[in-house]
Amino acid sequence: MNWLKILATKTTTKKMTIMIDSFKRFFFIAFVVDSIVILYSFFASRYFLLNSQLAFIASLLIVLGSFYGYARMVKKRAHMRGRDIIDEIEDRFELYEEPPKSNVSAKEIFEEEKAKIKAKRVGIKNFLKSSNAFFSPFRLFGYLVLVVAILFLVRHRLFEAGSFLVGLAVVPASAMLLALLPQRG
Repeated sequence: MNWLKILATKTTTKKMTIMIDSFKRFFFIAFVVDSIVILYSFFASRYFLLNSQLAFIASLLIVLGSFYGYARMVKKRAHMRGRDIIDEIEDRFELYEEPPKSNVSAKEIFEEEKAKIKAKRVGIKNFLKSSNAFFSPFRLFGYLVLVVAILFLVRHRLFEAGSFLVGLAVVPASAMLLALLPQRG
């Protein structure tokens, strides 16, 4: 039994290492793409650098806030589930969880399973469970920075929509490049 705990710990550690490596690669790619945008700004309009960098920072904050919110939600659901990793390995499909029922017809079992499926499909309930990630304070802070940056630029007549959109596009373009580039190891 002890070897299962060791195996689960090694698997979790390996997944964390892969995730950290992916973050490092993402940030490297994002800063390379942003460096290209900065170099281009020397040849572009007067306020291109200001607009693009404010948009880049706001976009990066939104993505980081989203990731953090969803990571917290997943951890919370994992703890609420009540099953540990060893239970998942030994009884993956929960075959031994419920005691066998006696004298139950097939129709009753079918209706019971149908009710379970309908219960899982409830949209409002699922929305409320995932709303913590959607309304994460970190994500909302990123959107606040975005709105304040736009208002600041508009107020001081420095806003250039094209350069702002280029700055916003750096983070999604970096994510796309990360997905397209081959993985190391």
